[in-house]
Amino acid sequence: MRQLAAVQEQFKLFTRLGIKVVAASADSEEMVRKTISDEGYTFPVGFGVSPADTTAIGAVRGDRNDEAIIQPAEFILRPGGEVAASLYASTQLGRMSPREVVAFVKDRL
Repeated sequence: MRQLAAVQEQFKLFTRLGIKVVAASADSEEMVRKTISDEGYTFPVGFGVSPADTTAIGAVRGDRNDEAIIQPAEFILRPGGEVAASLYASTQLGRMSPREVVAFVKDRL
């Protein structure tokens, strides 16, 4: 969830630039609501991402500590919903930082 904390830090800038942020998790509603409350996220966070949802977006399932997880998948969508950029990761390394998202949007959208 460190990545979401970085997004929250830049949320006012995202809003000023017209960037909407939506996150989703495979965690239960209860767990997601607790995380939102504990971390103070002000953007929407969905819950209950299923294996079918994972397949639909092309994300990769994995294992961590002998528990099935969904690896991160990130998308920048154009205003009409077309995918302008996507990233699929198996670690924190190489994921989109909020600064990179801002630069991409300013330069390309």
